[in-house]
Amino acid sequence: MKLNTLAVIGAGNLAASVVPALKKSGVKITGIYSRTYEHAVSLAERVDAPAVHSIPELETADFYLLSVTDNCIKETASLLGKITGRDSIVVHTSGSTDINVLEPYCQNYGALYPFQTFSAAKPITDFSSVPVFIEASSEPVLMKLRELSEKISGKVSELDSGKRMGLHIAGAFSCNFVNSLLSCAFDICTEFGIDPCNLKPLVEKTVEKAFDSGNPVEVQTGPAVRKDMVTVEKHLKFLQANPGLQKVYVTMSEYIINTIK
Repeated sequence: MKLNTLAVIGAGNLAASVVPALKKSGVKITGIYSRTYEHAVSLAERVDAPAVHSIPELETADFYLLSVTDNCIKETASLLGKITGRDSIVVHTSGSTDINVLEPYCQNYGALYPFQTFSAAKPITDFSSVPVFIEASSEPVLMKLRELSEKISGKVSELDSGKRMGLHIAGAFSCNFVNSLLSCAFDICTEFGIDPCNLKPLVEKTVEKAFDSGNPVEVQTGPAVRKDMVTVEKHLKFLQANPGLQKVYVTMSEYIINTIK
């Protein structure tokens, strides 16, 4: 059985990349709903699909993709019961929500979690190397969800809700927190008239060493890991005019000093 139709609920950052990729792979997008209708229209125009004003207006499809915020997944699923077909599969894209939140409302359900950072302004056009993690309510549903996921990615793996949460947290550290730390570094450079692009070779080499080593702990550098408290104190004194950055520096330094032997 070929599963070739998809209805989409949500038109944010993730959907802006995933939905066009699925469309390109041969999946027919039967309709797109978003709380902000203009967002639905914008995405619908890219994939030659109708934008709808309400969830009940969506046509019956093989899959329903819930690309909404975590706190809206349950409410959205509750509205799908009247329009999904008997064999339809409802999946959310959250890294931190158990698939069982869908159980009261859907017979067939699961999660499709692309592990990447998404931005609507700069959609991802090549999913072939993006890891996609899936989980489903039954083995038959899992097989169908794998078939759908493999249309866009060559790295599809099964991961249960507990492990997916762990991966989501790891993603927060490796992406969100790192990006925020880079923002701090940019601010410091800007304050002293230094081009932040000077940081790029350092950051690239740091990431390269971390993954090549197999354990970033093995290649940690800097005054904190050396327990060079003279330099640490100099840095803190330098940052005393900016308590926010100083607090970040203290927290990170204490973690390195106390955990890396």
